[in-house]
Amino acid sequence: MPLAPSRFSKRNDTWEPVTGIVTDVNGPVDLAGATLRFLAKAIVNSAETIIDSSNALHGECVNVQEVDGAGANIQMEWPVGSGTLITVPANRGRWRYEPTEAAVSDPGQWEMEIEATKAGKKLTFPNREAINPVWQIDRDIA
Repeated sequence: MPLAPSRFSKRNDTWEPVTGIVTDVNGPVDLAGATLRFLAKAIVNSAETIIDSSNALHGECVNVQEVDGAGANIQMEWPVGSGTLITVPANRGRWRYEPTEAAVSDPGQWEMEIEATKAGKKLTFPNREAINPVWQIDRDIA
């Protein structure tokens, strides 16, 4: 059964960036000093076979925490649904990917990941493939 998409767009749409927050068991991850990459692989057929990485969206990703600063502290419920509030800087863990027209020219469903590199070490979010968000790019009529 295919994964349910969490983001929708039409092919060649570049107006809105893809955004998100990387988290771990403690809440939003401190990305200070990290470089980020946006990665996505196409899902083909109903068996969710991932095709080779030559057909993948890859691109530099904006580390919002680094570019815009940490921001004022906010309270958020963590874990979601727990009723427990934590206080974190507003931009902690936030990222943004600005797609190019070439990157979004192929319709289909794409599993997304963020790869963070800090001090030569890498960490991928989410770290379980089963929870990768899915971007559905539909054909346009023009």
